[in-house]
Amino acid sequence: MKSSPNEGLALPNPFKGFDRYGITQRRGQVSLWAAASGCGKSALATHIAVHSYPKIPTLYCSADSDKVTLGVRVAAGVLNKPVSRVEDLLRNSDSDTWKKLQDSTNHIWFYWDASPSLEDIEAEIEAYAYSNGAWPHLIVVDNLINVDTEGEAGHAQKDSVMHWLQQLANLTNAHVMVLHHVTGQYEDGNTPVPKSGLLDKVAKRPRLVCTLYRVSEGLLGVRVVKNSSGPMAADGSFGPDIAVMMERMWMEG
Repeated sequence: MKSSPNEGLALPNPFKGFDRYGITQRRGQVSLWAAASGCGKSALATHIAVHSYPKIPTLYCSADSDKVTLGVRVAAGVLNKPVSRVEDLLRNSDSDTWKKLQDSTNHIWFYWDASPSLEDIEAEIEAYAYSNGAWPHLIVVDNLINVDTEGEAGHAQKDSVMHWLQQLANLTNAHVMVLHHVTGQYEDGNTPVPKSGLLDKVAKRPRLVCTLYRVSEGLLGVRVVKNSSGPMAADGSFGPDIAVMMERMWMEG
C-alpha cells in the first residue's frame, strides 16, 4: 500500500446511501452495472461522472447513446429542467445553458464510436493520456455488448473483453465502470435482478456487481449481487433505493 498509495483508492460518488451499503468504486478495479434496456444504467453512470465531488477525471465511452441523446440528458440533470425544455434551449444556442453544461462536463472526455474494438478503446485512452498528462481516474464503458468482438458473441467473448478491461484497470489505476444487459426474463425492468440474471454470465472478473430495477414510479433499486470488499446478496435482495425523476435526469439517495 505504501508503494502504490492511490491503488484501491475509493472514488467519490454523489449518493450517500452507496457508502452505507458498501458500494465503492475503487481505482484499479472493475465494476459491472446491469439492468434492462431503458432502466437507467446510462443515467446513473453519467450522474456519477457529472455530479461527484471532487470532480473525477473521466473517459466516457458512449457506444450506446448518441451525442444529442446523452448531451440533452446530462444538461437536464445539470439544470434540473425537463429534457424537452433543455433540448430547445440547446438548439436555440442559449448561452447560459451551454456555459453551465460546459462547466459541468469539462472534466469528462467523451468517446462516441458506436462499435469500438479493444484496440480502439486503447487508442482513445492513450490519446486522453497524451492530452491530459495522466490517465483518467474513471473509465465508463457504455455498454459491454457494443464492444466489437469480431463477429462473435457469447460468454467466452464477453469474458475475454472483461479480462482485458481488468488488465486496463491494473495498467491505468482507473476504475472501469462497465454497463451491461440482463437476460430476457428480467427485461421488463420491474423485477430485482440476481447475479444469475446477467447476460452471458460475466460476473467472474469484476470486484463489484450491481443490478438495477424500477421499484416504483420515481424509485430506482440498486442491488449489490457481488462485492469482494463488502456485503452482498446474490439473489438481488440487498441494496439501496434512490429517488429518480427521469424527465429531468435527477437522482438522489
